[in-house]
Amino acid sequence: MSLIADIKHHLLHYLVLVVILNFGIGMFWFWRFTPVYQVVVVVATSGAYVAWGILHHWLEDDLHLKVFFEYLLIATLIDLILLSLLFRA
Repeated sequence: MSLIADIKHHLLHYLVLVVILNFGIGMFWFWRFTPVYQVVVVVATSGAYVAWGILHHWLEDDLHLKVFFEYLLIATLIDLILLSLLFRA
């Protein structure tokens, strides 16, 4: 299945993902002068991303440990990148 066909088939799922990520970006910008709150936003958005991935694959009956770790790894890498940029000396 192509990416476009997959997005059309799971439009609601991807709309929820877009809302989660846009809300995280918006809150990160809103708290731009308060790094402690930005940390909370980054970690919460990553957690929501992982939860979305688990739910999406569970609903599609293709949730495996490998998929869980893939979402967790991506979220962790994004967290490390953003937090290292946020607290760079």
